[in-house]
Amino acid sequence: MTGRYLLVNDPYCEILGRTRQELLDARIENFTHPDDLPKVLDAFIQVIETGTSLTIDQRYNRADGSCVWVNNSVSVGRDAEGKPQYVLAITQDITAWKETERALNRTQADLRLLLDSAADGFYCVDRDGKTILCNPAFLRMLGFAREEDVIGRDLHDTIHHSRADGSPYPKMECPIYRAAQYGIHAHVTDEVFFRLDGKGFPVEYRVRPIVRNGEITGAVCTFVDVTERKNANVHQELLNRELGHRVKNTLAIAQAIVGQTLRNSSTPQEAIQSVSARLFALSHAHSLLTHTRWGNASIVDVIEGATAIHSSDTRRIQRNGPRIDLGTKSALAITMALHELCTNAAKYGALSNDVGTVSIAWTVTGGAADARFRLSWKECNGPPVAPPSRKGFGSRVIAESFGPEFGGEAKLIFNPGGVLWTLDVPLMSMKM
Repeated sequence: MTGRYLLVNDPYCEILGRTRQELLDARIENFTHPDDLPKVLDAFIQVIETGTSLTIDQRYNRADGSCVWVNNSVSVGRDAEGKPQYVLAITQDITAWKETERALNRTQADLRLLLDSAADGFYCVDRDGKTILCNPAFLRMLGFAREEDVIGRDLHDTIHHSRADGSPYPKMECPIYRAAQYGIHAHVTDEVFFRLDGKGFPVEYRVRPIVRNGEITGAVCTFVDVTERKNANVHQELLNRELGHRVKNTLAIAQAIVGQTLRNSSTPQEAIQSVSARLFALSHAHSLLTHTRWGNASIVDVIEGATAIHSSDTRRIQRNGPRIDLGTKSALAITMALHELCTNAAKYGALSNDVGTVSIAWTVTGGAADARFRLSWKECNGPPVAPPSRKGFGSRVIAESFGPEFGGEAKLIFNPGGVLWTLDVPLMSMKM
């Protein structure tokens, strides 16, 4: 009853790493780990007072300084009168088991951390389809508040009851259930899961059977919400169609430039120079629109780009007008028209001498429903002007095709004092 050893066997001596005599000369508290001593003493007192046997896990300090985990099965011995005489402890070394337990706990903690950190939804089901494990991403994507709301439930009729086309999805045909029942692997890219609020979202998932000791015990499913991917694919298809349309239009413009220029050029050299200049103007407009992702382009940027090659002296070409945005079609058309006007002015008009100037002005008038866009090109102080003897490609672009193309009117006037080009069209047509 004092805690002194009365009897020890050889295995007990081996467990503690001490001799029999060393133990018999000492008390149990001399070798009990200090952190475990209070619970050990309480357990021994409980056994003595109640007579009820119990088991307790504790640590002993060995002679070599190491620590050993043991499981003590403790009972009390009494004399003929029932008075407690001694305490009997059957001791088993459980150090290896404790190490395994710690390793398992670490593994489970690491697994839990991995699952909690994963962006993909994850859950496991048993062979009957009842959920036995899930991660926070699963709860978040499907609208559950707590893991307790999921564990033990068969969720097929809640989250996977219908196909993408709205038709019923019998549980027996579900790849997740079939993996849990028959061990069939599956990778599915075109199905729908449903949130608790009934809203569906497209998913891609992989499901694998859980096999223990050669027996299928359930299945594990990982899934991702592919809504953004689906939307991106639709957007990409739209962009591809739009790109194809724009390429066809550009090739048609290039074909017209080459064909008209060759018909109206007197020499191959002149044709090469004209085609190159016009294609350069076209490519510059495309660069500007590409920079804006083929959205609206500022009229200022369009005009500056179209006249840049001829406006090293900013006093020669003056620009004035409100800030408005042009659509892709109108931006290309104005670029080509201004290029032709600049080219002609550099050859024969106001930009062919040292004093001529060009004024480019534009206005927007009228209300929202009937707003008009007006643009003018006016040359001054150049050589005397006379109408050309024949119309070339440039004249057709700026005088004949531009206005009708946008539902308005374009005029090219060869005044003796300088060329005047005016454009009057609905403002809405400039948004095309």
